[in-house]
Amino acid sequence: MDIIFAARLHNCFKRIFIRRFESILSKERWHNILDFYIHWFRWLLLVIKFFLKLICSDLVSEKRFVHPAIKSQGWKVSKIWNEKTEKTFGIERLLRLLLVISAFVFPGLYVRHISGYGGLLCRKLATEFYVVVKLCFPLVVFSLELQSNPFVLALTGYLLVETLLYLLGLIFLSDIYVSPISNKRSYLMVMINYVEICLGFGVLYEGFASIDGLKGSIDAIYFSFITATTIGYGDMLPNDLKSKVLVITQSMYTLVLIGLVLTNFTSNINYKNETYKTKGGGE
Repeated sequence: MDIIFAARLHNCFKRIFIRRFESILSKERWHNILDFYIHWFRWLLLVIKFFLKLICSDLVSEKRFVHPAIKSQGWKVSKIWNEKTEKTFGIERLLRLLLVISAFVFPGLYVRHISGYGGLLCRKLATEFYVVVKLCFPLVVFSLELQSNPFVLALTGYLLVETLLYLLGLIFLSDIYVSPISNKRSYLMVMINYVEICLGFGVLYEGFASIDGLKGSIDAIYFSFITATTIGYGDMLPNDLKSKVLVITQSMYTLVLIGLVLTNFTSNINYKNETYKTKGGGE
């Protein structure tokens, strides 16, 4: 009896599942599912095409070969070590070597290296994305209230050092850097770096330093920006050594940024008949 009951139960479940499976796999149902996914896939392609056009203009189809970033950085180290044309020595030579070698300990080089396999445009977009991530990182820290976390503070300082060395490299390594695709893009990236620096120092001011009058994240950002612009209203003051060191460091950052912008702007000016005009632009 048990065997007969088990066989009947097996046949019953078999008929139920077979009917269910046949209804799922019916041609009409599969046709509707296929039409649904094709419809949404077409919309997805249109959205992707729109954003590619929005971000890349007509450069999407352009895929220029670029040398691997790590290999190129090694070539720069070798060029500075064996340089004969540039008469650099002493402190300048040591600084140039420090700037090219330090790139190997920061993620920016590896972002450029990996994205370079997709061509020049892919590398540029990946670099911009990385810069935007660094810009948003302090905002995420503020929103999650992680300013007192030692790891977050160390990571913030690490990213700020990378940005500082990059900006110094634009000045002291200009002879071995490739000319920018667009000077306007370079100015924009420097502006983003400026905001990133101010927000990053805001994290350090609130989580690491001791500032009289600082009561929250908004105050920390405010103090960072007025320090960067050297305004100094006097409503907030650093009251210990580490806070004063941070203020001095940020002031140095600002000087580097101002020097970089002025140097690049003046290098793109042609003087003529006691007037001036920028290269590639109007008076």
